[in-house]
Amino acid sequence: MAVMQELYDERMKRMRAAQALTEYDRVPVVPKMNFFFGDAYGINNYVSMTDLRNIIPGLKAYLREFMPDAVWGPAQYPLPALEALGTSFIHWPGYEHGIGLDQSFQVLDGEYMLAEEYGDFILDPTHFILTKWMPRRNKNLAGLSKLNFQDPIEFGFFSELAAFADPDVKKAMEALLFAGEKSAQWLDAMVLFFETAVAEGFPLGPTLGQTCPFDMLADNFRGMINCVMDIKERPEELHEALEVMTQLCVKNALGGLKALGHNYLFIPLHMGVDEFMSPDDYAEFYWPGLRALMMAGIENGLTPYVFCEGNYNTRLEQLCDVPEGKVIYMFEKVDMKKVKDTVGKVACICGNLPTATLMFSTPEKVADETKKLLDVCAPGGGFIMDASIVIDRCPKENLHAMFDTTLKYGTY
Repeated sequence: MAVMQELYDERMKRMRAAQALTEYDRVPVVPKMNFFFGDAYGINNYVSMTDLRNIIPGLKAYLREFMPDAVWGPAQYPLPALEALGTSFIHWPGYEHGIGLDQSFQVLDGEYMLAEEYGDFILDPTHFILTKWMPRRNKNLAGLSKLNFQDPIEFGFFSELAAFADPDVKKAMEALLFAGEKSAQWLDAMVLFFETAVAEGFPLGPTLGQTCPFDMLADNFRGMINCVMDIKERPEELHEALEVMTQLCVKNALGGLKALGHNYLFIPLHMGVDEFMSPDDYAEFYWPGLRALMMAGIENGLTPYVFCEGNYNTRLEQLCDVPEGKVIYMFEKVDMKKVKDTVGKVACICGNLPTATLMFSTPEKVADETKKLLDVCAPGGGFIMDASIVIDRCPKENLHAMFDTTLKYGTY
């Protein structure tokens, strides 16, 4: 145990030095992992989503074989709960959706809040979520649309309780109870995953995620295209909704991470790419909520670990507007030399070895691309070696090439 603690402490020092924009001994290697924990060690994605405990042996094997400097939590959904709810916005491996057992899940874009319902959401977001949003996204919860939680007067309250005798409402409640049990088991397995990693001597990287206000509204309520169009067609209502969403995002993010006692606040950025909105619209509608979420995390002792998905070349100026050494930014598609010269002066940067290269190229090509990244990003510290997007599968020899090259050329 003493040896494991020493290894844990050494890896944590390496991560903290990178975050603080200083050099320690070498560049940390922390690739984003998900189904790889199972896929590379004989567990298909269907089995992984059915019971997350099934990937624990794969986690141990990965840690001992590759020895990363921190461990990502698995970004998966509890398949039994999805089935119980009749979830329609996610398709998962297996017969029901015709997806191969070794393939990933798919989150579908959709409109679950109509344009004319902005007012209903802003007035009472909880009631909207319970009676409209949940039934629209889960067919077995259709009965919840018959409930009303907006009549606090005594007589009205008892009148509304009668809805719980409705067969459709009973069906929804039964689905929720079963899904709740399965979700509790899934959460227990997540805790086991975290405890296993720490016991093996590895710090936890991002474990729980929270989208920023604009993405939370776009991903879950209005849909991608509608939310972008609302910037021009319904800017005032969009602003009001984003104010509400900011409060919800901050509350949710702080609650979950504080309960677990984890260090990193993972924030994946979906809608902020260059193609979806102009720099001016990004500065007005996207950045304020994102920055508020990051600052809330920082003020509560958390480190925002922000994934800038897609092309992010026109957003670098905004990303610099954070306290120095308090944020970690990951990049998928961006000029890393430009990032190093701008964002890298105030925040730790990660990236962005193409996951496609890891999946389909050769160890020699992986090693070459890894060294190019190190030459640009490693000098002076403040860099973590990572893949461009999450790794579900790739040849082990390619991943070894990424690790080995970083250990060889990423020293200070």
